[in-house]
Amino acid sequence: MNLILICTDQHRRDGVGCYGNPAIETPRLDGLASEGLRFDRAYVANPICMPSRMSIFTGCYPRNHGIWTNGLLVDVRVPLLSQVLSDAGYATGSIGKLHFMPWRGGDRGWESQDRWNRLGDDFEWTGPYGGFEHVELAIGHTQAIAHYGRWFRERGGTADLMVRGADESRPLPPELHDSTWVGERSAAYIREHAHRPFFLFASFPDPHYAFDPPATLAAKYAAKTPVPPIGGPKDLATRPPHYVEHFRGAWHRSGSIAPEHPNGPPEHVVRSRRANTAAMIELVDRGVGAILDTLDECGLAEETLVVFTSDHGELLGDHGLWYKGPFFYEGLLGVPLIVRGPAVRRGGTDALVSSIDLMPTLLDRLGVSTPEDVDGRSFAAHLEDPGAPTRDRCLVEYRNGYGAADNAAIALVTERHKYVRYQSGERELTDLAADPEERLNVAADAGYAATVSSMERDLLSEVLATGARGPEQISHA
Repeated sequence: MNLILICTDQHRRDGVGCYGNPAIETPRLDGLASEGLRFDRAYVANPICMPSRMSIFTGCYPRNHGIWTNGLLVDVRVPLLSQVLSDAGYATGSIGKLHFMPWRGGDRGWESQDRWNRLGDDFEWTGPYGGFEHVELAIGHTQAIAHYGRWFRERGGTADLMVRGADESRPLPPELHDSTWVGERSAAYIREHAHRPFFLFASFPDPHYAFDPPATLAAKYAAKTPVPPIGGPKDLATRPPHYVEHFRGAWHRSGSIAPEHPNGPPEHVVRSRRANTAAMIELVDRGVGAILDTLDECGLAEETLVVFTSDHGELLGDHGLWYKGPFFYEGLLGVPLIVRGPAVRRGGTDALVSSIDLMPTLLDRLGVSTPEDVDGRSFAAHLEDPGAPTRDRCLVEYRNGYGAADNAAIALVTERHKYVRYQSGERELTDLAADPEERLNVAADAGYAATVSSMERDLLSEVLATGARGPEQISHA
């Protein structure tokens, strides 16, 4: 069986039509969901790119694989999914954004923009890297460098096409966008490796901000009515102070900054950002379509496990907030997860699963042994049997890398509640059943005292139960 793991960047769960968003056109992803299993309660292990991606690839929490925030140069201590499958005889390829290493901060490796700015288009490198035999990279977000940049220029792309306009869109035609490139080059990889088992990681850099789709698609969605954000800044009154500061534009995980919008972005900016995000997602959907069409063309659809997910979500104006950080709303922690493949049932499920569960689940389905150090739990049986149990709680870690701006926290999500404990002692409790829009933090409500005590105990138990198990102990002294 082949495996294709399709990943987007900063893509919230409700950013796909099949999750109930009528304002976004995603016919290919909706079709994938209709042919497979849609998970309605999939959560990330961390709401930041690098640690979340490494959790997907190792099945471990950030504190155990070592990449606990963006911008770290760390040799990961545990095996990667790509290397495990390569060792098992699979052809392994990655097309798009990996973000296993920092892409800013000097020439420090193959994901460095400085290296690619120096090399230009004069290179032959295609790996190996990160356990992958073959790699074609996009760096950052729609930057015309590395493999995508060369492809862009070979097709007539010029620097002026990358300049953002007043609405943040670009004059870049859709056929030269990196989402198109990911779809096209992923399709080529499938054709080239159709003769042997393969693992392809197709990773779209969108819909991560900046909110800069091709102008033609931006115009299409500007004429549509986007789904409005949930709530507003009044919802932040019961949250820790950094929520309100972030709304004012005066707090960022890199430190305090001068407020850009002390009262939040104006309505036309909110509308434009949400419309532009929808436009970026439609273009991702087209790239996914190119991948799925190629599977059909090669006669591989019935023998390929296809998984679609994202590294984390985006606040996208909910409660007046944008981007990502230590804000534990569903829009940031909840991601789409769709699985289609041999013996995978069709429909939807509200079973709790974590991104750390992907690696053991995928290895189970492929019949490959899972490394011992994995924290995740396989939900392979649930893909076939709706009665098969998954987990009853998901842990989400956040630890910042900017020193004084640090606001480390751990969240625990259960069927009904979401509890957050900060290093400062601040707490959040949301009753997801009574308050699905997450308007209130009820941690200080006397009526929830027993729930807070229980969640605190369960969170501590989960942290203690998932401590690092490596390296191997070889003696008692």
